[in-house]
Amino acid sequence: MSIAYTRSLASLALVLATFSGQLLDRTTGQPLVHVQVHLSGPSTGDATSNAHGRFTLSQLKPGSYTIDVESNDVPQQSFHTTLAAGRTTTLTIKACSTTLDYHCDAPSDGGGPGL
Repeated sequence: MSIAYTRSLASLALVLATFSGQLLDRTTGQPLVHVQVHLSGPSTGDATSNAHGRFTLSQLKPGSYTIDVESNDVPQQSFHTTLAAGRTTTLTIKACSTTLDYHCDAPSDGGGPGL
């Protein structure tokens, strides 16, 4: 590998961002597994949460993003974040789940998802 190529890769790593997170049920705190995560903004990316509710997307342009999560048991929900160049942004996303969370749509708790 040439020195110029190595420097280009190092420079690229400084301008790109990584986004990682964990999806948890809003009420129970249990991991939400096999949930599709779609990131849209200056870059786009897709991931699926693992057995611990974790996911990672890398090589993203910095900027403002919308995070959409959805599966058979998790209705489509959107969240927002900002990614900084050369950094990893890690979030715990608390989403409503139809199998674990029976109170997400209750008017008394405000309903809807949260970070």
